[in-house]
Amino acid sequence: MLNETVKEDYNHIDNLRVRDFRSHQDIQLRPGKASVLIVGANGVGKTSILEAISIFSYGKGIRNAKFYDMINKDKDNFSVDLDLNIKNNFILEYQTSYNRINRVRKVLINNKETSATHTRKNIPMLWIAPYTEKIFTGSASSRRVFIDKIVTIFDGEHSSRLNQYEKHLKQRTKLLKDRSEDVHWMDALEKQLSSLSVAVSSSRLETLDRLACHLTNSVEIFPKLEISFTDSIENRLVKSPAIDVEENLRDEYLNSREIDRLLGGSRVGCHKTDLVIKNINKNLSAEMCSSGEQKSLLISLILAASTAYLEYKKKSPIILLDEVFTHLDFAKKSSLLEKLIELDSQIWITATENENFFQNKRNFCYHHLTKNGFQNG
Repeated sequence: MLNETVKEDYNHIDNLRVRDFRSHQDIQLRPGKASVLIVGANGVGKTSILEAISIFSYGKGIRNAKFYDMINKDKDNFSVDLDLNIKNNFILEYQTSYNRINRVRKVLINNKETSATHTRKNIPMLWIAPYTEKIFTGSASSRRVFIDKIVTIFDGEHSSRLNQYEKHLKQRTKLLKDRSEDVHWMDALEKQLSSLSVAVSSSRLETLDRLACHLTNSVEIFPKLEISFTDSIENRLVKSPAIDVEENLRDEYLNSREIDRLLGGSRVGCHKTDLVIKNINKNLSAEMCSSGEQKSLLISLILAASTAYLEYKKKSPIILLDEVFTHLDFAKKSSLLEKLIELDSQIWITATENENFFQNKRNFCYHHLTKNGFQNG
């Protein structure tokens, strides 16, 4: 039971300052431990504030955008400062910036430069935004990115493995294209690719195993769901030992060199994984569900991941919800908020209008955003 979970740590953003980011020149929020509701008309920059937070996590942020496009159109660089309270008022000061001219991103913790990977390990974060709802009908790559985002908060090395894998895959593709005769280098690359594919796929499997019981035991008003892999390395690992899967992958890389050269890529590897997501309540694949049902499935998935993370790590992730409440009926709004409060996560929510049911909820701060910045709220 969730209420039996004893939390060891509590991650929350004490202070956020955003400068020259999208339409914002200099904006600051100091929520402390409180969750945050940002209300404002479309186009005033609500999502941009969530995006500024999200770039401390895995991937390209809540909009899946390039850093270059996040810079204020009249400036050459942006910066985001975030003070993270990780335990008993122990604060880590994060800062990230990106320069338009040299196209370099910098990340600092307590004024010392570090890697972006290091920040992801300390800031577990999940979100729902308009583009994430497309995972059900979009490409396989969009589903992989989404599930890898969840895996990363459970396994701090997952994103590093993915980056290494992508690097080696590009190197192999270039060697094939150039018809390189360096067989030893090709063998070494394919050995690394096989090993990394198994490691990445194993981590995906392990994470979905952690989520499984929570996916089928969701909040009553939201649908239960099932996630499975299709024709993937993950399925091989269920049936065979990892060492056998790895050896078979090396053989496949070797035997497919010529066709991979013609295709300009690789037919095998963890980058080919796809997922099938099923609405158990309706016995229907998610891609066949209505847009409203897909939103509810996505909420169920994020709640399951948050609950599993709390159970595993004894702390709650920060949750970003962009315009999620706007399209839900009152019962679902209330049920979702109650579950989020039960998780004790710090929640950052955007909405176009004031939601009355928020007014009676504890530990929320309210901000009205206009084109001129925040008004008192």
